Amino acid sequence: MLRVRGHGCLCKSPSKASIRCVETGDFAEEYRSKTDEELLRLALDPEQLIPEANAALNGELSRRQINNTERLRAFRGEEEHRKEEQNRNPGKLFVVHPYGIGRKRFGKAERIYNPETGMERFKTTVFVVFLWLPLIPTGTFLVEKA
Repeated sequence: MLRVRGHGCLCKSPSKASIRCVETGDFAEEYRSKTDEELLRLALDPEQLIPEANAALNGELSRRQINNTERLRAFRGEEEHRKEEQNRNPGKLFVVHPYGIGRKRFGKAERIYNPETGMERFKTTVFVVFLWLPLIPTGTFLVEKA
C-alpha cells in the first residue's frame, strides 16, 4: 500500500523502490502538461487515483475552470458516444488481391453461436496486412452476424 512519507514521497521504502519514487508535487506537474480532454477522462473515474493524485487533479480542473458537474456530465456523454461509435465501426476492410495489401480481420475469440437464431457473436482483431501477413493491429471489435 502507498503512503505519504515525511518528505512527500509516496513509497514505503524509497531507497528500495525499483521504479522512480513519486513525489506529491509530481502529480500537479503532470496534470499541468495534459490537455483538458485527458484531465476530464481521468476525472470520469476518480476511484482509480490515490487521494494525492485526485487532489492534484481537482486542483488543476479548478485552475482551468472545467470542474463543474455540467461539464463533466457532458464529457461523460461524449465519451460514451465516442466509444459506441468506435466499437460499432471497425472501418473498411479491404485487401488488394494480387499483393495482399490492406486491412483484414483475424481470429474469433470468445465465439458464441446460437443455433436457434443462427446468430454468431465473437471478438476479432483487424490488422493492416502486407503480402498477406498481419502487421499492425488497428483494433479489436465485437462482431454479431447471422
